Amino acid sequence: MPPQGKRSFKLLAKKVTPTMKQKQRRTNKIITADALKWKPVDIPDHMEDYGGLFGIEELEGVDVKMVNGKAEFVSRESDLEASDDEFLGFDEPKKKKQKKNKQELKEEQKEEAKEGESEEKDTKMSPQDEKKAKQKEKNKAKLKEKKEKLKQKKLEAKEAREKALEDNDDNDGNLSANAFAGLDIPLPDDDIDLPNWNSVSLSPYLLNGLQLLGFKTPTAIQKLAIPLAIEGKDVIGKATTGSGKTLAYGLPILERHIQKLNEIKETRAKEEIPPPSGIIFAPTRELAHQVVDHLNRISKYAPLSQHGIVSITGGLSIQKQERMLEYGPSIIVATPGRLLELIEKNSDLAARLGATDTVVLDEADRLLQDGHFEEFEKILELFIKSRDSKKYGYKWQTLVFSATFSKDLFGKLDKKGKQKEKKAYSGGLIGNTEILDLLSKKLRFKDPKPSLCDANPKEIVSGQVTEALVECGAAERDLFLYYFLLVYPGSTLVFANAVDSVKRLVPFLENLKIPAFSIHSSMVQKQRLRALERFKASTEKNKTSVLIASDVAARGLDIPHIDHVAHYHLPRSADVYIHRSGRTARAGEEGVSVMFCSPQEASGPFRKLRNLVAASAEKHSKVSGKGDLKMLDIDYDLVTQLRERVRIASKLADSSIASTATRKESSWVKQAAEDLGIEDLDGIEDFEDDVIKKQKKRNDGKKLTNDETKVEKAKLRELLNVPLRKNHRRSYLTSGLENLAHQIVSGKTSETVLGREAVKALDELKGQKKNKKNRK
Repeated sequence: MPPQGKRSFKLLAKKVTPTMKQKQRRTNKIITADALKWKPVDIPDHMEDYGGLFGIEELEGVDVKMVNGKAEFVSRESDLEASDDEFLGFDEPKKKKQKKNKQELKEEQKEEAKEGESEEKDTKMSPQDEKKAKQKEKNKAKLKEKKEKLKQKKLEAKEAREKALEDNDDNDGNLSANAFAGLDIPLPDDDIDLPNWNSVSLSPYLLNGLQLLGFKTPTAIQKLAIPLAIEGKDVIGKATTGSGKTLAYGLPILERHIQKLNEIKETRAKEEIPPPSGIIFAPTRELAHQVVDHLNRISKYAPLSQHGIVSITGGLSIQKQERMLEYGPSIIVATPGRLLELIEKNSDLAARLGATDTVVLDEADRLLQDGHFEEFEKILELFIKSRDSKKYGYKWQTLVFSATFSKDLFGKLDKKGKQKEKKAYSGGLIGNTEILDLLSKKLRFKDPKPSLCDANPKEIVSGQVTEALVECGAAERDLFLYYFLLVYPGSTLVFANAVDSVKRLVPFLENLKIPAFSIHSSMVQKQRLRALERFKASTEKNKTSVLIASDVAARGLDIPHIDHVAHYHLPRSADVYIHRSGRTARAGEEGVSVMFCSPQEASGPFRKLRNLVAASAEKHSKVSGKGDLKMLDIDYDLVTQLRERVRIASKLADSSIASTATRKESSWVKQAAEDLGIEDLDGIEDFEDDVIKKQKKRNDGKKLTNDETKVEKAKLRELLNVPLRKNHRRSYLTSGLENLAHQIVSGKTSETVLGREAVKALDELKGQKKNKKNRK
């Protein structure tokens, strides 16, 4: 019996030696990342941002190998022959010479003997050999054909890439030949018929754009501000949200660009980059992108270069934005933080941007608040230091626009302590010396006294917004929010103060079969834009769609056709309430702003809020806490029917959020331990803070097992399948004063609540006003 070691060696050798077929099957095909079949993975809106990733994709059947510091994607294929790899250009790995077994040696010797005999005798091939030879030639022809096809595909792909690089300058940073072709657009030939715009002296390019977009009449703020801005004066403008402030400052900047077009062309001819005609500052990224979109639409037929209007905001590639600025855009729309980051490290860029003609502050009250102004102030200092005063003058024109201009509105509503008695603020800008002094200190005005344009002197919240109140306990906000969304279908924007509340409300409403999307400050920029697009698409498909947002979305966002704004939490300051409410009733439409308020809030902060922002404050006197608001009628019988639905949906949402938080906490602890070289995590809990332990305990208490989750979901499905009824205690549909069966047949009943008339929230609140007048 041979020793054990030898036997093991023989077995190992036998195991290692592969056959020819096995060698062919193990052939690896290296492919590029673009050729892989990636599968996108859907990410729920309420989940976290996955470390800043915009999307996740997955692969199957592919290995990743690191070769010289680069990743190679390798897919294993069994049908490829060794010859295929040769014409595809794949390098076959070198293999060690192995001893041939006796059978292979005999076969090779026979083949060599046959070849020798055929050469010596030079006899004719047998029919079988001829058949094999023909098959071999066919195989060679196929391989050659495949090789030619592959070459052709590679050539086409190369040409497509080159064409894409020519069409898209952003890929390589070089200017294309037609990048500035837009500067030579001829004057429009169409007849322009805009008599209402005669008081505003604009070029035919812009009037043509206004006519094509259907802006037949300027708004109040546009009539007041545009002529003054075109004259070059500093302007402070105040108007309600949705009243056309973007065009009030955008059109004068575009007009300035058109007037200095010859100068811009001369600068381009010298291969120099001209300074921008205007720089617009916005407090949020979303507002900046929205402004760019509005100005691009109005200037579509104006003489602008390919990159005439650009946005410079955080959350997007800074390298790409640097390349965009090298094109010399005419208008830059920026958030202060990102622009400061760019000009601090590039003095040439600071000098060029400092030579701008106009500086605009959109939503100025937010930009000028303490804690938000430092970056903007640094930008102004850099502009002044680097500006060529001999060539461009000492100062630029400044345009300031906002919906609110009161120092009182900047303060939080829950400040403690007595304040000095002040005159009640009526909302007017003219004569408000306090706010004018504040702006003069903060900004570098060119004129000693800037021109004031107040298109909304008596009101702060737009008169098109109907304000309403729903009194409910702090723990019942979910219930009454669901009631409102169910009874009054439409597009609703829900505002919450905390990001955690935004994240929880999305799964809560989704469990109740209501389409819900979220936007908050913890999301990366691409996720925010994607959520807005999905919400807009949902409003076109569904009767009810909800966007839940933190106050990052309150400033200046123009989301079309918002029917309702719901304040899930009381706003932290009065100006936040004004801008929240301004998301509805835009561009001449009407809307509803409804507040969900607890009794404790109503007695303190809410009363203070109403004293500052009451829409009907005609006189300089304070108003009562809720006397000027309409109370939304609540059907408490229907609320009772919804209570169990809301309880289960809240329970499922809390479990989902708690599970996500636990997974993130666990992964964070493991990563930290791994970085520190700790292998044993059994005693890690002993080092946790008491607050973290309590939070983890609360999360564990909210989590449901898989079986419990299935049971709760089944209960909720059953409840959602039961139709809601007004006066559900009735035994028959035809009983009572109102014939429910007749309403159903006639189609007057609500789709969500049987027996309730389908009425919009706005119509119901207006009906209350009419009834009050009739009673009087």
